[in-house]
Amino acid sequence: MSWNRKFTDEEYHHAYVAAGNNAHEAGRMLGASEKAVRQGNKRYLNNKPLSDAGYDLARPEETPEEAWRSHTATFERTLTERTKNHWAVITRPRGAFVIYHGTDQHIDDNATPLNVLEADIEASHGLDAVMCHGGDLLNNWPLAGKLAAQWADQDCTKPRALLRAQHYIEIMKPDAWVDGNHEEMNPYLTDLLKQWLPKKTIQDKWTVRFIVKPKGGREFRIAMSHKFQKGSSWFHTSHGALREGMEGEEADCYLEGHLHVNGIMYRTLAERGFSFCAVASAGYKMLDKYASRISRGGVIPKVKGRAHWLVCDDQAEGPEMPVIAFEEAWQAEAYLNGLQNLRAA
Repeated sequence: MSWNRKFTDEEYHHAYVAAGNNAHEAGRMLGASEKAVRQGNKRYLNNKPLSDAGYDLARPEETPEEAWRSHTATFERTLTERTKNHWAVITRPRGAFVIYHGTDQHIDDNATPLNVLEADIEASHGLDAVMCHGGDLLNNWPLAGKLAAQWADQDCTKPRALLRAQHYIEIMKPDAWVDGNHEEMNPYLTDLLKQWLPKKTIQDKWTVRFIVKPKGGREFRIAMSHKFQKGSSWFHTSHGALREGMEGEEADCYLEGHLHVNGIMYRTLAERGFSFCAVASAGYKMLDKYASRISRGGVIPKVKGRAHWLVCDDQAEGPEMPVIAFEEAWQAEAYLNGLQNLRAA
């Protein structure tokens, strides 16, 4: 072919494709320069008809109502993507099981007995419990402001606090995890903790919802929050959970902490047609001026309890309360054994 001949952009494109997207070889086939092939192919692709690119230019016009309805699928897809962990599922063997709710550990605080926390975790694993962390693992106080002086009073250094946090995650092996306000003081800390969590952990900031589904038994919906924001009364320890049960999403258990107070409540909401158990766990900061002030008196706060163990009966029917909460692991173990014997009879 003559080098003087002019080719169309379409011819350049087809030669380029036939040569395996090799502009030099396409130029040899046409008798044209490599530069001319590249430029012609580029012009062709830039001016390629929209119909060739997959656009349906002959699509019939929509009515206003059809344009409105077409948004439904878009919204549902967006909602699914943004709530992929919402009501995540934990599967269990058939039979009653235990949920351990530990929160407000403050493991870098002088007032937290780590030996008690470690013993509770060990006892919970002995019960094969669903392990739930409710927030505020560390003080994580800022280096300036009113809380800085309190941080200075602690013996634990920040590097040691992070080592303790890593050890806590290793021994607890949490199934569900929420970050509390002390984690939110430092966004880098939340990212670091997330790297240490087991891959199976259901994790979110402040509130997480999940389902425990025993094989062959009824399922349990669990809502765990560092603190349900619809109620914050110090003198009605389950006020927030009660409001959440009345106005929020239905659950069998509502678990919260934050205020360092202890409480258990069972409630049937006839207007919503379900019953639930709610617990507020006091946490492990045993000598706490904040908790002392809330509970009215003394250097040592008059707050009983630190965590809760909830026994869930997957065979409960009718008016039976399917969840019973206890303040000690041995109490939960005794009730669980009796329940298992009852169901096996």
